[in-house]
Amino acid sequence: MICKIDEFLFDVRDTQTLSHELSFDWTERKRLGNNPIRQALGAWDEEITIEGKLLVRSVKALDDFENLAKEKKPVRLTLGTGESFKVVITTLSKSKKDFLKDGKFITQEFSISLKRWFE
Repeated sequence: MICKIDEFLFDVRDTQTLSHELSFDWTERKRLGNNPIRQALGAWDEEITIEGKLLVRSVKALDDFENLAKEKKPVRLTLGTGESFKVVITTLSKSKKDFLKDGKFITQEFSISLKRWFE
């Protein structure tokens, strides 16, 4: 298991990339004849991105996940390392590839962005 979001498991067969980004906001005030002063705004923010590819056996698997994202509620993310915390789903991107003659697709690539939920 790479990770679990709510009840959805993402495993090594489907997930190619898991990236983790921390951001730190700063404000800047310019000064005449001197370097700018920077001041930290707030604490920090955390974003996790999951990218992968689903093949024929599970091309519809993201439909239920999309419905979960549309609820716009915090969900539990559990990483394969044992870390577990709440996140919100900020984006879900899907692209379909490798079409059959009847228009059905064989491959679906996805990218999911999550931001940590702070209470």
